[in-house]
Amino acid sequence: MTTARPSDEDLMAAVKADDLDQLVPLFERYHGLLFNYLYRLCNDRETSEDLAQSVFERVLKYRASYQHGQPFKAWVFQMARNAYADHWHRQEKLRTADVEEVERHGGLRGAAFSQMRVNHHHDDLHEALAQLPTNQREILLLNRFQGFGYDEIGQLLGCTAEAARVKAHRALQALRKVYFSD
Repeated sequence: MTTARPSDEDLMAAVKADDLDQLVPLFERYHGLLFNYLYRLCNDRETSEDLAQSVFERVLKYRASYQHGQPFKAWVFQMARNAYADHWHRQEKLRTADVEEVERHGGLRGAAFSQMRVNHHHDDLHEALAQLPTNQREILLLNRFQGFGYDEIGQLLGCTAEAARVKAHRALQALRKVYFSD
């Protein structure tokens, strides 16, 4: 006789009630999904791993804010979106500081050189995705690569499922345009 596997929502409710051991199965179920999502957003393996780890730190930190019955998948991916946005804002501040350093000293320093490195080993689709604006890339990643439905995407983006479907369609059109252009 097999026992039913606890739902993500039940596991998170237990984590919220300070049964922190229940975070292990959630980590096992979602770490790969979150890593892939974040990797496709930022195109950097190490950063993606750090951000995925950060998401689970946030799950622990903000566990009291989880409402039982709320879809865990949408909740954890919202945390991933926030972790990526926070990372992006920190990187913008660093880039601004690097530019100011170059302007002050009239030359490029090691930090500026490290920012200029380009990874030339992307496949064509990955390159085309990277050329899309973040909002279009994100909706395609959620829908096509992470398996989110339009209802879930609508919840994450704060819009209706129909609006999410339209946004996904437009993003797919933009991707086709970039991918098939010479």
